Amino acid sequence: MPSIPGFWDIGPHDPIPVEPTWQEFVLGAGGEIVSRLIPEPRTFENADFIFKEVSVLAELKEIETEFSGSEAFRKGFDELMNRVLAEDPNWKPVLFGGTGNYPAWFNLEFVRLFRPPISRILKKANRQLRDTKKHFGIRSSTGVLVLANNGFTAIGPELVRALAAQLLVHSYSSIDCLVYITVNRYVELQGSDVPRLMWAPTYSDRAPGSLVTFIDNLGRKWFDFLERKIGPFTIRDSEPENLNSLRGSRSIVLPGERRG
Repeated sequence: MPSIPGFWDIGPHDPIPVEPTWQEFVLGAGGEIVSRLIPEPRTFENADFIFKEVSVLAELKEIETEFSGSEAFRKGFDELMNRVLAEDPNWKPVLFGGTGNYPAWFNLEFVRLFRPPISRILKKANRQLRDTKKHFGIRSSTGVLVLANNGFTAIGPELVRALAAQLLVHSYSSIDCLVYITVNRYVELQGSDVPRLMWAPTYSDRAPGSLVTFIDNLGRKWFDFLERKIGPFTIRDSEPENLNSLRGSRSIVLPGERRG
């Protein structure tokens, strides 16, 4: 598959602001901006968007930073490395002449270090969707969290999406669909040399089939909108990314950037 000219040096397009871009998109896709519908002063933190015809609410959250830079993460990572060295005092990274191979348990424990920041995002979004549903009298299981990842590269899209989905299983009952997207951060899929932008939904057991259909159609409209905004893609997928297609995927870090 052909690559995007100049991508690996400068990226395929200048960064676009996520929230204003989504506001423009939603208005063109038949939705409304909730803050324009609820007069001040508001007594609750509202969700961002509503599609009244289908009773769907959506909250947009953008990840702009590397969670691995926090003190809590560094402390947790140090504890993991101490455990590695306790099991194998001769362990060394490749840079210092070792194999760099981690124990079988390491990857799972490493991913768990990112649970707290992801949980905080889900908790706030859940509250906003719950309170906004109550305000508009929406009782259907049609709350959507759009999670836009532009800055978090330490683990790939497959693991970020899986971690969020795992957290949703037993908590956050107002989030019925999580859509993992990227806007300015391209992703490398296994077996392809074409950089991709993501639209990868996952659903709770509560989500009705009508919500799945709506989200799939919204995803197609989103990529139509992006092509008008930033230019045509090398290829267009007809269906949203699923768990299998995300397996082994990685966020692309451009020259001059550092992976978290």
